[in-house]
Formats: sequence, C-alpha cells, structure tokens
Amino acid sequence: MPALAGADELSGIGEMEAGVSGSFAQMVADNEFAASILRLRKGFEVNDDSLAVELFNPVMDGSHNFLGQKHTMKYLKSGEVLMTKLAERGTWESWEKDGRPDLASRAQAEAEKILREHQVAPLEENQERELDKILSAAEEEMRKK
Repeated sequence: MPALAGADELSGIGEMEAGVSGSFAQMVADNEFAASILRLRKGFEVNDDSLAVELFNPVMDGSHNFLGQKHTMKYLKSGEVLMTKLAERGTWESWEKDGRPDLASRAQAEAEKILREHQVAPLEENQERELDKILSAAEEEMRKK
C-alpha cells in the first residue's frame, strides 16, 4: 500500500523472522512482488478499448478465446501484463507432471539458478580504489569509538 501512495523505497527484500535471517528464495519472491507493485503503481488506462467488452461474449460462449484476439496481443506486447518468472503459465496437466511446484519451490529453483549461473562483472580499478578509500575511512571512524 505505501507504494501505491507514492513511497519509492522498498526494504526487507529477502528478510525473514523480522530481519533476523534471510533467504535467497525469499529475495527472488520479493523481487517479483516488488515488480508487481511497481507495475500497479503505473496505473491502468480504463476506456472502451482497454475494457474490450465486446470480446467477452464470444469468449464466454466458447467460440473464441482471449489469446486468439488481436486486442489481447496488443496489450500483452505493450507491457500491460507483467510476465513474472514464478507464475504458472502452463496447463494443469503440465503443472501436475512437473510435480505441482508452488511459488516457494519456483523461487528456490530460480535462486539456485542465479547463484549457479550469474556472473558479476569485475570492478574497474578506479572503483576499487574508491571503495578502498571508503572502507579505510569507515575503519578509522570505528577505531575512534
């Protein structure tokens, strides 16, 4: 709710037990939740085109489906729909065949993939020097206390 009221800072990503511990899987899930919140914060245009009421009857009577409509593709391609990594996008049968994974198990798998595959670009020399200066200054400040 704070984000919808204009707050632009999110904290606690990955935290568990009121910040006592953390979880990489929780970070992945929180990242998706934050993306959804930020997408909602952009708002939605509501007009005759976005509502497309005329498409409902043919879909509801079974003669058409939403994915076969140019209107649906237009809004999917425009970024109107947030395509998250953790949501189930397959059929019920494929979900059952895959062991019925829930959000937590998908987040765990994604966290493991990131930890296994992500490559961090090395810092440039001037960045390393600047960090060394900051650390030295912080260490000096801590010694004074």
